Formats: sequence, C-alpha cells, structure tokens
Amino acid sequence: MPAVDSTTLDWLIVGDPAIRWQVQRDLLAENPAVYETERAKIASEGWGARYLSYRDKEGIWGNGLYSPK
Repeated sequence: MPAVDSTTLDWLIVGDPAIRWQVQRDLLAENPAVYETERAKIASEGWGARYLSYRDKEGIWGNGLYSPK
C-alpha cells in the first residue's frame, strides 16, 4: 500500500465517521476497540445518519414499494 502523507491523514480523520473508522482501521492500523467505537457512530452522526433518516417510522424505504422477487 502506498504511504499516505500526514496532511492527507489529518484531512481524512476529521471527516465523517463513515470515513474516519476506515482510516483508523486501514491506514492507521488502530486497535479494533478504537475503530469499532468510531464505526458505531455512523447510524447517529454524519452521512450515515442522514441516509437512515430517509426511512419511514417503520424503517421502510420507498413507502414499501420494493419487495424482493
């Protein structure tokens, strides 16, 4: 894997939890306890929380129009 300079790492690590946990795991080789704590934030913070907010009260997407065939 190519080296990542500290400026790029700094930029990535202050980003969204969806990116931050992967940086901690893949680029910084952090302990799983560190990155799993960060990964758990995805559903409640940042892009992940925003994405999940589009579900309805029952947790259904698209008013239930999709069903597997």
